[in-house]
Amino acid sequence: MTLAALIQAGAPLQNIQNHLGTLKIPHEITTTPSQVSGTQALQVTVTHPDQHAHRTFGDIQTLIQKADLPKGAAEHALKAFRRLAEAEGLVHGRPPEDVTFHEVGAVDSIVDIVGSCVALESIGAKTVSCGPLPMASGVVSASHGLIPVPGPATLEVLRGSRVRWTEECRETTTPTGAALMHAFTDGEFTEAAPSMTLRSVGYGAGRAELEHAPNLLRVVVGEVEDTAKMVALIETNVDDASGEILGSVVDRLMEAEALDAWLEPIFMKKGRGAYKICALVEESAVEDSASLLMRETGSLGVRYRVMSRVVAERRFVEVDLPYGRCGIKVGSLNGKDFTAAPEHADVAKLARDSSLPLQRIHREALAAFEKMQD
Repeated sequence: MTLAALIQAGAPLQNIQNHLGTLKIPHEITTTPSQVSGTQALQVTVTHPDQHAHRTFGDIQTLIQKADLPKGAAEHALKAFRRLAEAEGLVHGRPPEDVTFHEVGAVDSIVDIVGSCVALESIGAKTVSCGPLPMASGVVSASHGLIPVPGPATLEVLRGSRVRWTEECRETTTPTGAALMHAFTDGEFTEAAPSMTLRSVGYGAGRAELEHAPNLLRVVVGEVEDTAKMVALIETNVDDASGEILGSVVDRLMEAEALDAWLEPIFMKKGRGAYKICALVEESAVEDSASLLMRETGSLGVRYRVMSRVVAERRFVEVDLPYGRCGIKVGSLNGKDFTAAPEHADVAKLARDSSLPLQRIHREALAAFEKMQD
C-alpha cells in the first residue's frame, strides 16, 4: 500500500523497477487501478517464482548493500529491516543478527520495503510525517501458527511510538508497514500534519475489506512551510511554588534553548492566586521542555499547541564607539530594515566599563548604526 500510494503520488514506476532489478531477485511488479469507497486508488502486486528461502538480516543487508540503490533509499531500507530484526529478536528471544525472517524475508516483502524507500527518494522527500498507526484485534495466520493482532513483532517495532486503537477485527498494521513508517519518521508519529503547499496525493489500496474505515493508505506530497515559522506554546499552572523556583524555571527553559519563556499571574479555583508558566519552543523540543517543566515544578500535566508565526529577517552588525564595540540587532521585512536595537548586554557592559549612563551608550550606538546606513 505504501509503494502504491507513492507511485500514484508521482514516484516513477520505471525508475523504481530499474533500481529493484539490481537486487538480483527475480520478480515482477504490476499496478492495477482500484476503487475503494469511491476513491480512485492504486494496487501493487509483486509476483515471483516460488521460493522457500528464509533469509537472515545479514542476507538482506548484503542484498541491499550490493544493489545499485540511491543512498537515502538504501539507508531507509536497512533501517527498516534492522528494526524488524530487533523486534523479531525480542519476540523470539534471540540476538537480532541470528533472526531468520520468514514472511518478511520473502521476495514480496523485500520488494515492498526497498521499492517504497526508492519511491520516497525519487519524489525528493526531505522529511516524512505520519499519524499514529492503527491497531486492531483478532488473530492472523503466520509461519509459526495463529498469532494475535496486532502481531507481537508489530508491537515491538512500534515500542516507544504513539499508536491508536480501532474497532477492526483484522490486521490493520503489518510488521513491514510499521517498520517502513518507523524508518521514515524515526518513530515520531504526530496527530497534526505540517502546514504545506499541496503538490500531489496518492492512494494505496489494500485487499481486505475493513468494517470501520476504507482500506486505503494516503500519501500527501507538498512543500512544508519554513519550520522556523512553526513553534509550540507550552504552559502549565502552578500555585504552590515560590518566586525563587518560578524564576529558576524560566531561566532553565531559556538555557534549554526555548525561544522565549515567561510567567503570567492568574487566579485558579477558589480564588487562589497562581502563575502560568509559558514557553515558546521548537516543535521537536516539546517533550523535553514539558518534562523539564514537570520535574522543576511538580506539575502533573503540561498543555501545548502548535502554531504558526510571522518572523522578520534578522541580522547582527557591530558599531565602533569610543569605548568599545556594540552589537546591533536589525530586523527587516522583504529586504527593507524596519527596526534596529543595540544588544542590551553589550550596552550594559560598555556602560559599566566607561562609567557612562546606559541611556547614553544606547543613543550613541543607534546613532553610529544610522551613520553606517548613510
